[in-house]
Amino acid sequence: MADAQLAAALSAHVPVLYVDPPQSVSSRLRSAGSRSAGSRTAGPRLALVAPRVARLTPEGLPGLSRARVATVNSRLIARQVAAALRRLGRRPAAVIEANLLSPVLGLADLGRRVYWAQDDFVAMAPLVGVDPRIFHANHERLTRDASVIVAANPLVAGSITAATGRAVELIPFGCDVTHFSTCAPARPAEPGTGTAVLMGTLNDRLDLGLLHTVAEAGVRLLVIGPRSPRYDPPGFAGLLAHPHVTWLGERPFAELPRHLAGAGVGLVPYTHSAFNEASFPLKTLEYLAAGLPVVATDLPAIRWLAAPDVRVADSAGSFATAVRDALDVSPAQADAIRHRARATAQGHTWAARAARFAALLPQPVARAS
Repeated sequence: MADAQLAAALSAHVPVLYVDPPQSVSSRLRSAGSRSAGSRTAGPRLALVAPRVARLTPEGLPGLSRARVATVNSRLIARQVAAALRRLGRRPAAVIEANLLSPVLGLADLGRRVYWAQDDFVAMAPLVGVDPRIFHANHERLTRDASVIVAANPLVAGSITAATGRAVELIPFGCDVTHFSTCAPARPAEPGTGTAVLMGTLNDRLDLGLLHTVAEAGVRLLVIGPRSPRYDPPGFAGLLAHPHVTWLGERPFAELPRHLAGAGVGLVPYTHSAFNEASFPLKTLEYLAAGLPVVATDLPAIRWLAAPDVRVADSAGSFATAVRDALDVSPAQADAIRHRARATAQGHTWAARAARFAALLPQPVARAS
């Protein structure tokens, strides 16, 4: 996810303490399953996962999405973060807050306060089963209390400025070009016979009608990613059962380039929900980094990218046609697209995004004595 990738890239500029969302004891016991007793030990977990990145998994109360529990958990997490910093012998230069369920920004002396508004969190609330009022209240507090506000989407940046009059830094998501360029896409024997790929969590963000039309147009469709527990709309089972569709389910991040290597075009078939309009589809840049052209619906983030190898199509017919056109290229054209797409992605790396974040932060404070 974007948070972890930014943390890794930001560690080139400053040591990072990455804080997971909290887990309750009961959740940890369920997820531990039959693993060793040590994995079920109560209390927060702190580990050094890279030379300049420590990871804290804090412990919270059960019922994480309840308003009163979320408020208490914010204070519990803030205390655990402060304790982790003491163990690391560090005084924080800044806190980058991107958790709207249990934010710690302002609850402890963690340096400069940076609010990273990644999406329209209020619109996201129904997707994750959270009362939108919780996200709304926390968003209002963070936009008021933050020293710096960073938005990952032009629509989010504009809406915050319009509501508060505050300046907002626009720093969209980036991509790991090195990771996704490890495998060159395979080219079909004949133009028009390649595979379209969709990767990411399967949930209400998707326009199933577009995917059905692609499959009905005779295009092989590879779907990679887990299905949200709440996602079971009419037509979903039929799509997965279509003879042109293969669903791999969830795959480790390390494996994604290998699966993309067999594709000829990447898909971003999102609806025009409020959440999608205010999101930045990370997969778009990852497809480009893999050397794939992209067909996407018309979203503000897609227009902001203005990438030559991202085709915009909104209707079912035009989307399927754009997918077929992207596949119907000669080997020479495919090679030119691959080089151009990767060059585009190279301008949007996580290293570049981290450099912009680092410029907003004060210099790190020396180790605590």
